[in-house]
Amino acid sequence: MKKTLNINIKGTIFHLDEDAYNKLNKYLDEINNHFRNKKGREEIINDIENRLTELFQHKLNDKKQVITIEDVDEVIGTMGHPSDFDEDSEDDYTTVPQNLLKGKKRLFRNVDDRMLGGVCSGLGAYFNIDTVWVRIAFLIALVFAGGSVLVYLVLWIVIPPARTVTEKLEMQGDPVTISNMEKAFKEEMNEIKDKLEDLTEQAKQTFKKKK
Repeated sequence: MKKTLNINIKGTIFHLDEDAYNKLNKYLDEINNHFRNKKGREEIINDIENRLTELFQHKLNDKKQVITIEDVDEVIGTMGHPSDFDEDSEDDYTTVPQNLLKGKKRLFRNVDDRMLGGVCSGLGAYFNIDTVWVRIAFLIALVFAGGSVLVYLVLWIVIPPARTVTEKLEMQGDPVTISNMEKAFKEEMNEIKDKLEDLTEQAKQTFKKKK
């Protein structure tokens, strides 16, 4: 019988056989080394650990309480390695395995593209429809039926917002891999930087007009 060891991921204790424990520790070290000197390290690793916790929990049930090396191999295969896609080939999807091109799509409110609660943009992402058409549909329903406001409010309450990198990837149906999480985080940081630069420029122009 193999020795069983425990590991704590985001406050959740998992029991692993010795081979699984050693391989998972090596994988976590690889992740930490890859992101050691990168901006947003804590946030990215936090999202990765949350995803690992979710995947390992799916492996367990009442009859199975120990994670095996086969489970670890499958989870690593799902998540990928930080070195799978280097920066020079981020947009070259010809090298990406076909099983990683699509991920499980989930319905979220898109709070990064919203007029109110992000319901319309979230529905647009889920059904692959331009957000403009979803908003037009709500306006038409409001004019002719009058119940779209209530429907919108209910959806606003029921549909969760996409706030983490993992949730934003799932909203678009992109696979939740380490490379995609890193790429999404970089894009988010660039958007924030662009917005700050725009605000700074607007403030400068306003100051010049007042002089």
